[in-house]
Amino acid sequence: METLFATPQFIHHGAVNGVTGSCHEYRLANNYGVLIDCGLFQGAESSGAADGAGSAGSNQINFALQHIKALIVTHVHIDHVGRIPYLLAAGFNGPIFCTIASATLLPLVLEDALKIGVTKDSKLIAAFLAKVQRLL
Repeated sequence: METLFATPQFIHHGAVNGVTGSCHEYRLANNYGVLIDCGLFQGAESSGAADGAGSAGSNQINFALQHIKALIVTHVHIDHVGRIPYLLAAGFNGPIFCTIASATLLPLVLEDALKIGVTKDSKLIAAFLAKVQRLL
């Protein structure tokens, strides 16, 4: 049986020395954790100078995911959800938990973000949004 930590740990993968890129891991055991938000770094923080979370200012996912069991979305601002496409591309397939209102808005916000910052390929965007819908 997996040994639990003496106390739960929060590991910050964003919004450490700044306010954007919110992404926090609630680690309960070595092989069990959940993410709370997965947002984009914006402004000066996207250059890597301001955030000390090991992000190097990148919106890429540069932390282990095999023990992450779920994503909890607190609200649908881009600095809290904008890295979800990168999270899914890195292999995350767990459930995404949020309110009904957030579940309604999340695909719309992510579609906009993909069109602006990643691709205009409608088939790729549709496939991504279908996956998000399955995980919600």
